[in-house]
Amino acid sequence: MRADTVFRGSIRASAAAPATDALAVRDGTVVALGAAHCADLTGPATRVVDVDGVVLPGFVDAHVHPAMGGLNRMHCDLDDVHGLDAYRALIRDHVATSTSEWIAGSGWYGDVFAGGFPTATELDSLTDGRPACFMSHDGHGVWVNTAALHRAGITDGTPDPDGGRIVRDASGSATGMLVESAANLVTDLLPAPTQQQIERALLEAQAYLHSVGIVGWQDAGIGDCLGLPDTFEAYRGLDASGALTARVTGDLWWQLDGDLSQIEGFVRRRETTRDGRRFAATGIKVMQDGVCENLTAAVLEPYRGHPHQHGLSFLEPAWLNRVVAALAAEDFDVHLHAVGDRAVREALDAIESAPRHSDARHQIAHIDLIDAADIDRFKRLGIIANVSPLWAREDRVLVETKLPYLTDEQRRRHFAFGSLETAGAALAFGSDWPVSSPDPLWAIHVAVNRTAPLADPHAADEHAQRVPLLPDEGLDIVTALHAATAGAAHASRLDRNGTLEVGMAADLVLLDRDPVTTAPAELSTIRVHATYVDGAPVFTA
Repeated sequence: MRADTVFRGSIRASAAAPATDALAVRDGTVVALGAAHCADLTGPATRVVDVDGVVLPGFVDAHVHPAMGGLNRMHCDLDDVHGLDAYRALIRDHVATSTSEWIAGSGWYGDVFAGGFPTATELDSLTDGRPACFMSHDGHGVWVNTAALHRAGITDGTPDPDGGRIVRDASGSATGMLVESAANLVTDLLPAPTQQQIERALLEAQAYLHSVGIVGWQDAGIGDCLGLPDTFEAYRGLDASGALTARVTGDLWWQLDGDLSQIEGFVRRRETTRDGRRFAATGIKVMQDGVCENLTAAVLEPYRGHPHQHGLSFLEPAWLNRVVAALAAEDFDVHLHAVGDRAVREALDAIESAPRHSDARHQIAHIDLIDAADIDRFKRLGIIANVSPLWAREDRVLVETKLPYLTDEQRRRHFAFGSLETAGAALAFGSDWPVSSPDPLWAIHVAVNRTAPLADPHAADEHAQRVPLLPDEGLDIVTALHAATAGAAHASRLDRNGTLEVGMAADLVLLDRDPVTTAPAELSTIRVHATYVDGAPVFTA
């Protein structure tokens, strides 16, 4: 049988493979590599694509929040700018055209505000008296105005909720910044998106992710979480209709205040996706801590300047062990958010004590900090290090809002990608979009150079682009490219993705240059010409 499509030009079937000169696709599957083999499969009806650049396996994002990202792009999105004046301009423009009862948006960075935190007073001046709520870029806090504080009944005497904090000034008054679970006091009041809006958000996200070369992803939060309604049925509907062109693995959200009875519902949900075309729910997302910037990441050594503050473990270690063991016993892949070194250790301990299965894809996400004694445990326990490479640079956010809280020892173990790779850990790249850009070429650039991409608005300073963060923790290009393709595909249980060997899905990306041979300093300037899934174009520049 003849091929449906033949790509001619520079082809890399995997990150480490030498380039070949042709690739043939039939029925969405790679059927041949090399010009000699592909010539035998080329007939009158075969479409021939002459590659200007290089063909690579399509990128996979192993940790992303597409519904939130899509909704952000539909609301007042601050993510494409960086600076207080730019935020003010976007918010004023949005308020002037919005007829909604609430002003909603997202994407702000704390470093643009004096002291690292925004205030209700600043937002009051921009929002014409309507209640307003803006999620931070990292999703771990919200900026609200006075009207929103009043709607939520937040007063100076309102106690901090479990797992959260109402930021207060020196006089004890709420400032308009709500951290972690305290954000729910306001976000629970926002009008919930309709099912139609959720589907539209997922399609908006899908189009954007395809445009940066992504063919599939692991959604790290499906359920009632992150201030959003459940996206499970939206994914199923899009899959059934054929509108879902990406391959998606869903991680069902573990409710921190729930018990083991949640697992019954997870099992039922997994079963309903067994026959899905491109969507399957096979993992469980567990939040074990917060982030360093607001002192909620769980750390072994207290934060600098805060001798009694070790962050928050959202699940007590003994209970975490029971939760992970129960999930592993049901053959779920457990996906644990762990930023601080204590949270990483608690996650490792929990997985180590759980039943072992040879094909488990348990993973720990982010790993901003790690104790030296825990690095080699990843390989020994077969745990995937699902890292967030775009964060590993000395931008102003890190320098001004995170580093001041870290001790010298903690700073020496910051995004230890190189140490994990040297110790044999399986690496997967996840963007955590909309926390940070989903562009995998930007992620690869930072993982290799440990400096910021030239076009990143959140790191547009000389220091971020020239001074590397712990350069010895950088990765070589082949390792980084593997983590963004085959490594991320493995973590996402997308077993027909990640390489373009014969028999694999023809999910691929056409780039204007080959990352393997491009100068490291220019990696972030590589552009996507086209993205294909099952051999069909889903994005063309």
